[in-house]
Amino acid sequence: MAAEIKLLHIRRFRGIQELSWRPGSGLNLLLGGGNVGKTTLLEAIGLLLSPSTSYTLADSDYLGRRVEEEFSIEAVMALPGEVNRQSGMAWPWEWDGQDAVTAMVEAPDETAVVRAARPSVYKVRVRGTADLELAYEIVQPDDSIIAFSVGLRREIGLVRLLGDDRNDRDLRLVYGSNLDRLINDRGLRARLGRELAADPVDRHLDAEPRARLQLLEEQFLLRRLPSQLGLALTGGAGQSINALIGLTSDKEGVVLPFATWGAGTRRLAALAIGDSLQDGHPITLVDELERGLEPYRQRQLVQRIAAGQGQTFVTTHSAPVLSAATDATVWYVDTGGRVGELPTNRIARYLARDPEAFLARLSIVGEGATEVGFLRELLDHALPGWRELGVYVTDGGGNDDALALLEALSLGGVKFGCFVDNENRDAGRWRAVKERIRQLMFQWDEGNLEQNVIPMFSSEQVWALIEDPAGEKTGLRMRTLADRLGTADVTFEAVTERAREHLGAAAGQWTHSLIPWIVDAASGKVPDTLRDAPAAQRNPFKGHASAWFKSVEGGHELARKVRASGVWDQQLGRQLSPLIDAIVQVQAVSGPDARRTDGE
Repeated sequence: MAAEIKLLHIRRFRGIQELSWRPGSGLNLLLGGGNVGKTTLLEAIGLLLSPSTSYTLADSDYLGRRVEEEFSIEAVMALPGEVNRQSGMAWPWEWDGQDAVTAMVEAPDETAVVRAARPSVYKVRVRGTADLELAYEIVQPDDSIIAFSVGLRREIGLVRLLGDDRNDRDLRLVYGSNLDRLINDRGLRARLGRELAADPVDRHLDAEPRARLQLLEEQFLLRRLPSQLGLALTGGAGQSINALIGLTSDKEGVVLPFATWGAGTRRLAALAIGDSLQDGHPITLVDELERGLEPYRQRQLVQRIAAGQGQTFVTTHSAPVLSAATDATVWYVDTGGRVGELPTNRIARYLARDPEAFLARLSIVGEGATEVGFLRELLDHALPGWRELGVYVTDGGGNDDALALLEALSLGGVKFGCFVDNENRDAGRWRAVKERIRQLMFQWDEGNLEQNVIPMFSSEQVWALIEDPAGEKTGLRMRTLADRLGTADVTFEAVTERAREHLGAAAGQWTHSLIPWIVDAASGKVPDTLRDAPAAQRNPFKGHASAWFKSVEGGHELARKVRASGVWDQQLGRQLSPLIDAIVQVQAVSGPDARRTDGE
């Protein structure tokens, strides 16, 4: 039976005031910015399940260094069958899906069959006492306490890669290390002691150091201390001769300890040792899985971990790791130390397509490619260096998909904003997103970007709006307008006149008669007369949008024209200013350079 943490509760440990978390049974992937507590979570689990007693507490392990208030790390766990090998009998609780309950507790809506199926769990905890000591305990259903022994913690099994020192530890025969558990030769220390004593170290000393050792011998004799001094490899408090023995490998005929290999290789080696102990399915902790590994090895490693049977906790800031973790439960740790789940069924496509959106300090979800390019161009002016400040603009993939992504981000506690269309659907869901992020959400009162921005151009600016700066699409854009107006003449003057004829008296409501036709072409709108026509007739009109601004570069182009034409200063800037200001405000904590420079 594999050990599994069902519920973790931490109080006053390091920077965590109080935290409750119900992790998943397989791979748990923890995301979040720097210094939010991801590593602390892993270290708390590592301390709770430590297979040794060598950890020395410091006052910095206590919240606010208030040692007198103590700390506790408690888990409700499924434990291996060996739990009752220790001297005191541990009695189980029952897991009701949310917490440990006694067998007598029954929910009103539970049937006898459901109650009978509730799995057995145990409450284990470690307390940091006011005396800077660790107290390992199992809490019984009657609230009595028995010891949470080292032996049981070893049976649970822990693979802990929280730093390079841990890699080295698990590659040596340190008591409680995974290599020690794998080799499992309890008589090795005694045999080594006998062998080393037979070849004393002092016989290898040079003449002068040997003479100094002889003088020390004379001092011991004068003071009636034990004599016949020598030197040998010995263990000490918290140390062992075995700890000096490490895993080695042959490289081109030279035997090298693994401690001399690269960080990535040491990590993979330590995990391989843990895999060799999979009969007990150890709990694995990996901080910054990507450390020392190339992207392809990061992907291989996370896939291997996800395929394992044990419960694993991994932190990462790596896009390759995130994109490969398709079977993981993904969690986001926010600046308040809260852990929220990002529902995999809603974000799986985005994890594979644009994982960086989940790793940024602030992600802005654009409706589509046009919005992404448009907003990036505006941020280049309003917030220089915004990418380096941790802002990321991602493509939501359309109105429905963007909404689903925003809801998922909201559930997980990710800091995000959005720049989206208004298609007059799902008003309640959009309202809920707005309540969550307030000014970080911009949604048009009606319609899309093209429908709102293009009519802001004056009559004198229409040709500049049509003209492609690269010179490649200008003719194609005129062709899309001519097709919609039913004319073979693609000159600006002829198409303008034809548009005026089509609009008739309504032409006066537009700054220029071509504006409504440009809006339709840039939006890829199918004419009303072809709504029920075969796809072969409708699709060419949908394709008109690709000649205009339906791309990231097209969004950049439209934003540059907005600024050059005066549209930004005269109209659009006032509408988008709350969004830009909110983005700047979020980044204000990043440094003094996080400020607007566009004069708004």
